[in-house]
Amino acid sequence: MATPVTMPQLGESVVEGTLARWLVAEGDTVQEDQALVEVTTDKIDTEIPSPAAGVIGRILVSEGQTVAIGTVLCEIGAAAAATRPQASGAAVPRAEAAVPQAARSAPPVS
Repeated sequence: MATPVTMPQLGESVVEGTLARWLVAEGDTVQEDQALVEVTTDKIDTEIPSPAAGVIGRILVSEGQTVAIGTVLCEIGAAAAATRPQASGAAVPRAEAAVPQAARSAPPVS
């Protein structure tokens, strides 16, 4: 299950913010409280921290875009999901596969 990263309430009268710059990209592994994005409002410029450790899934808001408080900016997936090997359909070569078939099945020489 993905953890959403939302635009936080950055001040009592602040109702929106502009994404100045992403500090991470899709597929990056992040730690909890790591800075993800720089946000600018009419009152403050700040970095939004990661609410959880994991892997950046989808970035939903582009740099320069202004969004309301509570808007989902990106999603963070579990780190284990990103580290699982993907099935490619190709078998992993084994060391014994390098030995020619004739050498393995030939009768011993006396």
